[in-house]
Amino acid sequence: IVVEKTLSEQVGVSKAQLAECIKSTDRTALNTKIQTSVEAAMKAVPADQRGTPYTVLVGKNGVKADIRGADSYENVMKLISEVTAGKVTTPYAGEVPQVTAEDHIIGSPDAQVVIVEYSDYECPFCKAFHPTLTKIVTESNGNIAWVYRHWPIHQNSFEKLVAAECVAKIKGNDAFWKYSDLLFGILNPAPAPVTSQL
Repeated sequence: IVVEKTLSEQVGVSKAQLAECIKSTDRTALNTKIQTSVEAAMKAVPADQRGTPYTVLVGKNGVKADIRGADSYENVMKLISEVTAGKVTTPYAGEVPQVTAEDHIIGSPDAQVVIVEYSDYECPFCKAFHPTLTKIVTESNGNIAWVYRHWPIHQNSFEKLVAAECVAKIKGNDAFWKYSDLLFGILNPAPAPVTSQL
């Protein structure tokens, strides 16, 4: 009998380690932290126009722009050029919280442009946008960094983000990103309850 590894086992975290961490996670504190960050970042976006993914491009020059939804590679690259040139068509009006050591980041927080994405593991648009940002960051030669922040608005997404935070706590940043890729990989709704796959 071939027993398939759980997603966490695929990144080196045992079922027991994950279960213990999930059990000890203060969900209220985590949710408050997430919502505080989301509210600040989306301050200028009316509540009825908010959705995932929501992304803020932060230039080292202080210029910022936001992207609502899953935009195309070309459009994101165009916005990145606007930010680095210091002239954005639509200036960003929110207050995206600064990147800290607690953030999940690929690249340097000192990069020319830091992409801060608010995303949801259950969101099909987030799944579609994930490879676009992966490509942009990979091709940037270190000029563009990517920060992943949670914004759980779909059913089951909070369970998934708690598991992802636990993977990060147990195995570090690289494991978090690999685990995130795996979570997006199972987005096609499975008949089994989501908790059995975590």
